[in-house]
Amino acid sequence: MPQIIVSVPIGEKSTDLWREIGSFGSVGRWHPMLTRVESEGDHEGCARVAETRDGEQQTERLIEFAPNKRFYRYRMETTAMPIRNYVGEFRIEDAPEHSSRVVWSVYFDLMSDEASGATDAVKSFLKAGLDHLVSTHPPPPA
Repeated sequence: MPQIIVSVPIGEKSTDLWREIGSFGSVGRWHPMLTRVESEGDHEGCARVAETRDGEQQTERLIEFAPNKRFYRYRMETTAMPIRNYVGEFRIEDAPEHSSRVVWSVYFDLMSDEASGATDAVKSFLKAGLDHLVSTHPPPPA
């Protein structure tokens, strides 16, 4: 079962950053590999449908939403990737000097041994999103 954890520091308070990017559907506004995201909201059980630049769609369902802790957990229900049992977590943590750390972690099962390229694809997707956040937000204090 591959597990991927990607994190980046941001020079913004976690509460402010959460207000900007913490909703389940907001990923469509800041992730450069997504062209469209339709979301039913931020209540547990709601769905979001994301479309990538290459036209692939995936449907994800919100499992847990905890704005007071600045995180949500979701599972992927449909995807073109050869994976199953995908669960992701998006979290914004407090960091020193009024900055924060964004942590995006996922785990999933590969559908076959030949599907190992899916692990790299998922990691690249997560990294592209967080790298974009770094490029559009202030760095943490030095």
